[in-house]
Amino acid sequence: MAEESRTDKTEEHILDGGTYDVIKNRLQKQKELLQSKLIELNDDRKTVFGSLETKLIANARINTENNCIARDIVSFGDTCLFGYNVHFGLRTEITIKDVFSSFTFTDNSFKAANLDLLNDETFKTDFTNLYKYYRNTIFSNFAIIGNYLHMVFQLSESPTDIKTFKWLLVDNALKYIDNRSEHEYRFPVQQEFKWQEATRDMQRYGVHPHVSIKDRVFVETIGGDLTIKIEDNTAEGKGILDEPVEYVDQTLDDGQYRFGDLGNLLILEIKPFQESPRYFVFNDKMKEVQKIESVKNACILLPDDQGIIFPTGYYLQTGEYHIFDNSIPNVKFQERIVSPNGEDFLYVFYSAAEGLYNLMSYNIISQVIKTPIICNGFTILENGELCYFKTEQEQTKHHVVQIWQTPYLKGDYVPSQHEDTLLYKIGNKDIVKAMAEVNSLITLLNKNDNYAGLYSDIAKFSKDILDAYYWLPEPDTHQLNEPIEEINKASNAAIDEFEKVVQLRKNAQNQSKLIQQNSEELFNKIKSTSFKSIDEFVALLTRLRSLRGEAISLKEVRYIDLEYLEVLEEQIAEQTKKISERCVQFLLNPNALQPYHDALKDKKDFIAKVEKVIEAKEKEEEINEISADLEMLIDIVSNLEIEDTAHSTKIIDDISFIFSTINELKAALKNKRNSLGISEAKAEFAAQLKLIESKYHQLSRYGSYTRKV
Repeated sequence: MAEESRTDKTEEHILDGGTYDVIKNRLQKQKELLQSKLIELNDDRKTVFGSLETKLIANARINTENNCIARDIVSFGDTCLFGYNVHFGLRTEITIKDVFSSFTFTDNSFKAANLDLLNDETFKTDFTNLYKYYRNTIFSNFAIIGNYLHMVFQLSESPTDIKTFKWLLVDNALKYIDNRSEHEYRFPVQQEFKWQEATRDMQRYGVHPHVSIKDRVFVETIGGDLTIKIEDNTAEGKGILDEPVEYVDQTLDDGQYRFGDLGNLLILEIKPFQESPRYFVFNDKMKEVQKIESVKNACILLPDDQGIIFPTGYYLQTGEYHIFDNSIPNVKFQERIVSPNGEDFLYVFYSAAEGLYNLMSYNIISQVIKTPIICNGFTILENGELCYFKTEQEQTKHHVVQIWQTPYLKGDYVPSQHEDTLLYKIGNKDIVKAMAEVNSLITLLNKNDNYAGLYSDIAKFSKDILDAYYWLPEPDTHQLNEPIEEINKASNAAIDEFEKVVQLRKNAQNQSKLIQQNSEELFNKIKSTSFKSIDEFVALLTRLRSLRGEAISLKEVRYIDLEYLEVLEEQIAEQTKKISERCVQFLLNPNALQPYHDALKDKKDFIAKVEKVIEAKEKEEEINEISADLEMLIDIVSNLEIEDTAHSTKIIDDISFIFSTINELKAALKNKRNSLGISEAKAEFAAQLKLIESKYHQLSRYGSYTRKV
């Protein structure tokens, strides 16, 4: 019974919150059900197709004949080629063994092997001539492009001054091609989207002009700062981001603006006058902007339009992002490595100047990037072992290599013992894609409703998932369709209800803004008041009391900012206490209440001259106002802790004396009003009687005229 009672109270509380809250609660319940079903499906998928988790499996060493600085490693089959640089002092002749060593990878260790795979006379000649004619040559890195291996050598201090030796990979063996193919060694496109220039017709003029980017975000570099705004409002200069610029007097035409449109995301390149460009990512759904400078180096699209990845992190369409503290200068995107199951993607970034790789592994189901790996050289072997090393500060013969198991196998890996299952027939890649989309739906369901178009997006996304995957209703796939269908229904219902909530929130926001303006105006008034008369004390204390009452009543308004109202009440109480204490000190002045004596004297003189009841009513209201002011003063004196009780007694006695005068005036005014009322009633009666007689004579004349006719 107790449990049942608690349930009833919970449901009653939810219903009291309105239809919108009921729908939100339903969505959250279905989201939790969907999450549990997704976990069960993923466990079954791993059972059918196998799973290779990324984990450290060994620490190994590569031993070289000479002390050297390791630079890079490459593998084909079980053979690994290790590249490094040796400093020999006065020695002039550099041999192939001084730069390369060969190893066989077995049992998570590296066994030294001969260099027969590089045994080519033409290569030997080209290699010898390279070090002979270019004294500052160093080995830079390996690069596999298609079926070719390029050995890249840096000829001077500039990382772009290179020479490459090209080899053809044939059945895990090498065939030398030439030394004239450095033009083939190039990085792919570094920004996988089209930059668009902001044109003059995108400019909006006003007091604070700006450039409109797709009418979604507004940017400018004038007035001393770079500003990004979310409202097309040229009357105000404030935005969601402000940064100083070097040239304060630049005009709107002096800045240069480019952007990339990626759905919910806008990539912004803003170049103030005579400055380097600055880079930002604006999220249209969250109305937020993040400064990400590494976008200038590379910005690559994540699979299935899930977002973007750059050398220092990632940013998803749903608003999730993470910036890692691993900034490496002059980084370029080198390649994308995809696991056979289509679930994991390894993004490789490389800095030739630093000789550093940045490896970032992204999972499209969980939609996160694990901690990036920063290394000087790496390779991935046939069974997915990732081997990487970090260069030592000093030359050494022993080079530590970490070996990690990863899902980046060479070729497919599908166990055959589950071929009769439905999951096997559907295929791992299709299941992974569906799970990624379901996880994106769950991410949306975790969003607050300040996410623009949230319920429309949920409704559309859930319907797209239901339409795309025929196998969702199957028991073997845990009938993911059931919670998704409920989510679709609830989100469609939430669209209309949310519009009502938006109006209620807008109303609450307007009322909060109004009371904030009134309170700021009153607090400023208090600061500028000299407090030389009791009228000033009374007026401000009356307004403070009224403002407090308004703040208390606003707590009943739905979606009002209760925290702000609590803070405002504290401010009002603080101001009231300060003014009340000053007021008590002021009231100790013998002449403090003189304005009330003077006002009552004027009222007394007026009573003798009053001739109309309405005038008497007006004066009565004025006397009541004075009475209310005095009651408030008594309340203040009574509630304050005054050390000398004689002071409070004197103030209350003075006010009580005025009250006696007020009571006399009220009695006199009442008598005067009664007498005036009798006179006015007699006059009104006589006027009404006269009007009736006049109408009677008119009707009599009309009757005589009718009889004659």
